[in-house]
Amino acid sequence: MAEKYYSEIKDVRLISNQYVLVIPGWYPTWQDQFNGDFNQRQVKATGLYMQQVVLYIVKDQTETLRRIETRYKQLTENIVEITVMYPAKRNKWFDAVYSNLMYVRLLYTYADIIQTRWGKPLLIHSYIVIRGGLGGMLLAKKWQIPFILSEHWSIYYPEDPGFLLKRNFMFRLAVKMIFRNVKRFLPVTDKLKKQVYTLVKPISATIIPNVVETEFFFYREDSAEKVQFKFVHVSNMVYPKNPQGLLRGFKKFSELQSGSCLWMVGAYPREVLKYAREIGLDENTVHFTGEVSYRQVAEILIVSQSLVLFSRYESLPCVILEALCCGLPVISTNAGGIPEVINEDNGILIESEDEQQLTVAFTQMFATYKKYNRKKISLSATSLFSYYCVGGSINAVYQEIRNDS
Repeated sequence: MAEKYYSEIKDVRLISNQYVLVIPGWYPTWQDQFNGDFNQRQVKATGLYMQQVVLYIVKDQTETLRRIETRYKQLTENIVEITVMYPAKRNKWFDAVYSNLMYVRLLYTYADIIQTRWGKPLLIHSYIVIRGGLGGMLLAKKWQIPFILSEHWSIYYPEDPGFLLKRNFMFRLAVKMIFRNVKRFLPVTDKLKKQVYTLVKPISATIIPNVVETEFFFYREDSAEKVQFKFVHVSNMVYPKNPQGLLRGFKKFSELQSGSCLWMVGAYPREVLKYAREIGLDENTVHFTGEVSYRQVAEILIVSQSLVLFSRYESLPCVILEALCCGLPVISTNAGGIPEVINEDNGILIESEDEQQLTVAFTQMFATYKKYNRKKISLSATSLFSYYCVGGSINAVYQEIRNDS
C-alpha cells in the first residue's frame, strides 16, 4: 500500500505539546526507504513512550528535483515525520557550499514552523553526528534546551576508509564542537563509546543498541529443520561487507562438504553476481535474491539455519540482532561491537579478511548446528532488542535529562 504524505503541517497532529524533536543524519525517504531505517525503528520504539517529531532535511540524490519539496507524514499516533528535500547543484564545488547553507536555512525555517504548531520541544534527539548532531546542536542553542546524540557510524574505526582522523580539518572541528555540546551520548556499543572517548572526548554515555521489530523477527519451532541447510547473508554487498571474500570462503567449504546453500539477500552490484558465477558457484549453490522488503528478510531468516557476515568493519549490524531474534546462530568477523553480542552460545567469531577461518567456520557450523539452542538464542535477543526494551531505555534517558535540566 502506498504511503500517505501531506503537504501541510496542519494535516498531522500530536495528542499533546509534550514531544521530543528528532534530527537524524540518515532517515528513510520516498526516494530511498532503506536509508537510515534503523534510526526510524528507534524512533518507532521510543514513540511507544514519548511523542516524536522527526525533522529530516536532505539533498536530492537523484538530481531530478527542481525545487524544495516538503512532505508530512503521520507515522503513528505519537510520531510525525517531516521530510524536506532540496535540489542538488551540478557543480560539485558550488554544491558543497550551497548544500550546507541550504541545510542550515531550512533547519531554522522548519524549526520555527514546528514551534508555531506544537511549541518548543522538551529536548532534541539527534541521530548521527553529521548532520544530525550539527542540526541538534544549533537548535539546542536556539531554544536553550538539551540535546542527546545516538551514534551508529563506523567513522570512529581506523578500518573505515572514511576514518575520522582522515577527514578534513573543518569536519573534525565540527565533530569535536558537537560532542562538546551533547548532554548524553547514546552509542550502539561499548566499543563505539571507547573509540569516541579516544578520538574526541569522554562524555556522559548510555549504551543503546539497535532495535528489532520482533513482530517480524521471531523464532518458529521446526521452521528450518526439514529443508536444505541454508546459510544466509544480508547486506548491500559493497566493499565493507567483503562479498567476494565471503563467496571464496563458501566456495572452498562447498568443495569439502555438500548439502548446503548460501542465500545472498539484498540489492547487489552486478560484479558480485558475476564473480560468484565465474568461480563456479551456480544458482543452486549461491542464490541472489535482489532487493527485498524488511518483512521478506524476516521470512528468509526464519527458515534459514545460520547468518554469515564477513565484514571488514562494522559498528553493530542490525541484521545480526534480527537473526538472533529468529534464533539463528551467527558466523561473523569480530569487527566493531559485534563481540558484545556474539559468543560461543550463539555463534562463531573470526578475524576480518581471514578466508581460511571463514571456511573452517562454515564447516564447524554445518557440523555442530544442532548444539545451538535456537529458542534460547531468540528469547535472550528479544529481551534485549525489542521495541519495548530499547524504547524504554531511550525514554529513561529522556526522563533523566529532563530531571537534570
